[in-house]
Amino acid sequence: MRIKATIIGMLFLAFNLGGVTAQTEAYDHSKLKLADGFMDLHKNLVVVDGTITLASMSQNAEHIQWFKEGGVTVASMSVSGPPRNPQITHDIITWFSEQIQTNDDFVLIRNTSDIIKAKKENKLGIFYHFQSPVPLQENLESVWFYKALGVGLVQLAYNKRSPYANGATERIDGGISELGIDMVKALNEARIIVDVAHTGEKSALDIIEASGEPVVLSHGNAIAVVDNPRNVSDKLLKAVAKNGGIAGVAAYPPFISKSNRPSMDDMLKMIDYMVKLMGIDHVALGLDYDATMHGVMPDKEVQALYDFYVSSGTWDAKAYPPPPYYYPEGIEQPNTIYNLTGALLAHGYNQSEVAKLMGGNWMRVMKEVWDDPKAEEVHTKEKEMLEH
Repeated sequence: MRIKATIIGMLFLAFNLGGVTAQTEAYDHSKLKLADGFMDLHKNLVVVDGTITLASMSQNAEHIQWFKEGGVTVASMSVSGPPRNPQITHDIITWFSEQIQTNDDFVLIRNTSDIIKAKKENKLGIFYHFQSPVPLQENLESVWFYKALGVGLVQLAYNKRSPYANGATERIDGGISELGIDMVKALNEARIIVDVAHTGEKSALDIIEASGEPVVLSHGNAIAVVDNPRNVSDKLLKAVAKNGGIAGVAAYPPFISKSNRPSMDDMLKMIDYMVKLMGIDHVALGLDYDATMHGVMPDKEVQALYDFYVSSGTWDAKAYPPPPYYYPEGIEQPNTIYNLTGALLAHGYNQSEVAKLMGGNWMRVMKEVWDDPKAEEVHTKEKEMLEH
């Protein structure tokens, strides 16, 4: 297929992957501490994963299904990879559009009404996420084009300096540019959520100050818990919360633990710290499942991709230690995300708190930013007219 050949060739630099094939394996979760009957609650939750690169990189529809199998309601699919070529985004969105239009299990999400409908119909909702801002091409008007395609979340930097802001692993963080301020305002106007993941601290704080809407850290953990340059300070986490935003806890192994085999306890420890610091209403999920995760790509190809990312400067070796990458015990792959609900309950969180962490907090921000209050007012009036 031309699209797959283009993406795999460009994204993986012609590593001759020949397509990425899942190498699933059975996991023994018998030792996990999970609450009795947790699946009943999980099935009724709106579950949102705020960051996913897995399916965009693999171009394997089975990997989209993994999220549905894990009980996810809404999946934020990253469609702008690190390589600096806007054509990749065009091809990835084209591929996702094909999957959505040819599979009744998937539906494109534009607002929270779509999410509620997807939950009722047992479908997996999908919206698009720009981690790299390259597709915007320094054109403020382009946000309207991408909004129409289903882009609901945008970062202004990916690790390195962009025309808008400095990245998290850039040597010097000078804050956002004038163009960056204008882009934040353009994203606000287009009702696209602004994301400060992968962004330098000063730039992130500038973005929060410039935004008239809640700003999120889609996938970012506390550096106070795991000392990694991609994790963030308490100062930034508090600023996100004060702004009304959320921070999505990432399960990406180097961000959640110093161990090569993170445990569920590592995941819970990070969630506990961030909840205590930010409040239960401001912590969510941005699990960051990636095609380099163990069990998806052959080890040699993962290493080749890692070497490219580091040599090209896309990844800093201090923030991204070499593979293999094993995700936390119990949620090793997205088809077992439901175990996190069981672990949170067993850990002492009540049902209301679990509902917020697993998706309710994302829903609050999505409603505030995505949903047009004028359209809601019209809908309410139409409903009242029908009822009378």
